Amino acid sequence: MRWIAMTSRTISLCSCTLVLLGLCSAFTLTSAAQADEADVVVVAAPELDEALQPWIQMRSDQGLRIAIARPGDTAALTHQQIWNAGGPETRYIVLVGDTPDYDTRRDQPHQIPTWMIPAPVTSRFGSTSALPSDLPYGDRDGDKISDAAIGRLPVRSAEQLTRVIQRIEAYENSDDFGLWRRSFQLTGGVGGFGAMVDTAIESVTRGVITTVLPADTKPQIAYASPNHPFCPAGESFTDAVLHRYRTGARFWVYAGHGQIDRLELLKTTAPDGTPAAREQWSVESLLNNQNANQLKRAPEGATIAVLLACFAGAYDAPGDCLAERMILADGGPIAVIASSRLSMPYGNACMGLGLLESVYSGGPQNTGCDRIGDAMLHAARSLQSKEKGTQSTMRVMVDTLASMISPAGTDLQQERLEHAALYQLLGDPTLRLHPPQPLDLSIESTDDVAARSLSVAVTSPIAGTLIVAIERPLTAITQTPTDSPNDHDAHGTTITEHHIEVPAGKRVLQTLSLPLGETGPLIIRGFVHGKTGWASAAQRTFLPD
Repeated sequence: MRWIAMTSRTISLCSCTLVLLGLCSAFTLTSAAQADEADVVVVAAPELDEALQPWIQMRSDQGLRIAIARPGDTAALTHQQIWNAGGPETRYIVLVGDTPDYDTRRDQPHQIPTWMIPAPVTSRFGSTSALPSDLPYGDRDGDKISDAAIGRLPVRSAEQLTRVIQRIEAYENSDDFGLWRRSFQLTGGVGGFGAMVDTAIESVTRGVITTVLPADTKPQIAYASPNHPFCPAGESFTDAVLHRYRTGARFWVYAGHGQIDRLELLKTTAPDGTPAAREQWSVESLLNNQNANQLKRAPEGATIAVLLACFAGAYDAPGDCLAERMILADGGPIAVIASSRLSMPYGNACMGLGLLESVYSGGPQNTGCDRIGDAMLHAARSLQSKEKGTQSTMRVMVDTLASMISPAGTDLQQERLEHAALYQLLGDPTLRLHPPQPLDLSIESTDDVAARSLSVAVTSPIAGTLIVAIERPLTAITQTPTDSPNDHDAHGTTITEHHIEVPAGKRVLQTLSLPLGETGPLIIRGFVHGKTGWASAAQRTFLPD
């Protein structure tokens, strides 16, 4: 086990005492030069050391070099401890412990203070004058650009920490490589910001689904607006969303309104689906601290939740915020990314884009970063950057829209900086994401157009069950399915699919027949779930009349 427990670079009686204490605790100590090479700095109180051991062993076995720092009474002192233990090679910082309540001092050993950062943009619209953030812990040299990813495990006891670590181990060691891993669930509510802004938000969301997510990712959308094609059938929107959650998804994203202890749906229509006068609008709770225990998903197939909403990640609030309650729930997400104060549509869009572009990077294949902290670091840096030439086409579109519809006097650069600080990772930044292996998939040419069939050639890097499907894109869906599609085809987009067992490395040719009258854009998706991993790919095509 590679364990670095240096919290001072000076050779003194104090450092010698630390070495002796470390030896008594059976930790392997290294020199200050080795401390500079730490990949991960863990901040934790001594009473959590024993509970941390399984996590330390797991990460050390993966080749990560671990350093230990102790929390100070202030954020500045804790920052000093972190970077005394770490150095230029440090990529991840794990805060193990809850933070003191807002406007109170640290009074419990397990607590790790957070920073309070001025919020000139969001405070104009009803937020507090300063926002809590762990982001500055990752800035090693004070240049306001993040150097390391930050994540906090908001535990208050060794028992809570043990349960969290057991869930992390179950997630990373899972051999459940089923269809849930390609799923991306998005739940959205009506913004209520006005017709122009709401339309812009929906346009950006549509662009993210069609251009940022790779074609082999299968989105499931639940939009809380009656008569919308993505509004789930049934009397209870909440029940439909919770059911989808239980079927599993690699990511579960909520975009809408929120409070400290709940996610809220703005109801702007009458019971018959017609628009209601503004004074008749109402708010309905989707998920809150009371029903968060209804999140039921085994840790082996847990999701990563992203809450693009106000306040749901206010980890400095007395008691638990919703994000804390979710990650500590036995059936909850394995990690939660959420805002600690009021957030705004433009900042939310930039943060969401930064995350998705990192996780789903790598061209047409659904690959990307290996650990969730890498995605958080990429997102933070994309918001901190002033270089416009490095932004994606989608981000340029978002920036252009924001410049046209944002309230007068809004500083978009400052808004981005505030949202980089607002969004916290409640979870382990070294969490492995199990990205898919690339699948070699191509559409073979055929002269028999009249047969209405497609021949698909697939070569898988792993042995397992291959599923090849012909599907319509979500843009072709104009109404909610009247039947009951299966859990992994919520919108009824699948036209036909074949299942076949395949060996690794062997080319397989599948011919799929199409029903008469099927024309237009199509997506050919391939997915292999094996015993040791999964692979996926997709191709877009167009079937003429």
